[in-house]
Amino acid sequence: MARSPLISAYLATVNPTECGMVGTNTPPRPKGAVIWACCAGPDQLAAIRSLVNRLTDDGEVITIIATVPTSDDPQVQISPNTKRSTRAFLAHWKPQFVLWVGGRLDPIPLFEIQNSGIPVLLICADISEIDKTAGRRVPGIMRALLGIFPEILTIDEVTSARLKKIGNITGNVQVTGILEEGTTPPAYLEAERADLSEVLGYRPMWFAANVPMAELAGVAAAHRHAARRAHRTLLVLSPKIGTDGPQMTAILRAEGFSVACRSFDETPKEATQIYVADTDTALGLWSRLAPITYLGGSLTDGDVCDPFAPATVGSAVLAGPQIMDHKLHYDRLLLGNAMKPVPNMDDLGFCVEQLLATDLAAQLAHNAWDVTSRGADATNKLVTLVYEYLDKAET
Repeated sequence: MARSPLISAYLATVNPTECGMVGTNTPPRPKGAVIWACCAGPDQLAAIRSLVNRLTDDGEVITIIATVPTSDDPQVQISPNTKRSTRAFLAHWKPQFVLWVGGRLDPIPLFEIQNSGIPVLLICADISEIDKTAGRRVPGIMRALLGIFPEILTIDEVTSARLKKIGNITGNVQVTGILEEGTTPPAYLEAERADLSEVLGYRPMWFAANVPMAELAGVAAAHRHAARRAHRTLLVLSPKIGTDGPQMTAILRAEGFSVACRSFDETPKEATQIYVADTDTALGLWSRLAPITYLGGSLTDGDVCDPFAPATVGSAVLAGPQIMDHKLHYDRLLLGNAMKPVPNMDDLGFCVEQLLATDLAAQLAHNAWDVTSRGADATNKLVTLVYEYLDKAET
């Protein structure tokens, strides 16, 4: 399709600092099918790993070359952004097709990909990012850019409706949700879970996972508060550092709690108020047994487990604002009303009490299941599309 003189004139004025040029250090093209995933940033880069894992699980020999606009990591490839670097990139890697993953639409590489005849699919399309596309005020440029993609997968209905209107397109736009990096449910022993479930019965309980020593006093105070309303409530506490278990047990006993400790071969009894679960499988076991899981560290150092880990196995998540490495999943649960935020340590007890006393924990767990499964659904749809376009490339 011929571009308008206005679009051609605009492109002639754009002169970005060249990035992503193929050099002598670029590895050779691997054998088999190659897909180029041009990612908007590290979040999309992480999500592409879900696709890689799925294709690997299926036994396919497919290489995905993932790039981002900028990175401080020398192992991460930078996306080409000029005609010359894009042509060199395509000539070197010879991808069967390209995935444009989220972010803004960059006219220079996209029109160059179009000129090469290689299909490019737009996935994780988000109108809030697409609206920031450079040159979007040039008449006809957005419609021309959207017309490049034979398939567009959007994160929501709002994006889908806007893109259909902007591009005057209908059939090739579908809502798939956000493509997210998958989370493997934490490991556990089913026999141990079944035995403990029988012993504990319907006793109310909550689980504080990976608690650092700095939070021990606050978590203990929160349990003391929550147990005033439900006297049989059991707190299961796993230390962030496993060897801290005996010391935590001694501190809690000195505070007047009835405490059992796993490393002492003790099990929770009817009179046990706190159970220190200092084992490697504590997260997988107790997030399945306890209806509520607090992410230890989220009110102090921010070094926490992935909130999707307890969420995927049906435990309602409580977490403070300090999240170091899993902010994307934290934000997804928060946006989906699938977790309860804890403003500070003083409020932890009130939050636990609220979840124990109402049906809110069950509702949060239900919402969390919906949130955590959406990423898998988006990946499944993308895998189907990948196979479809690989089959087209072979014919």
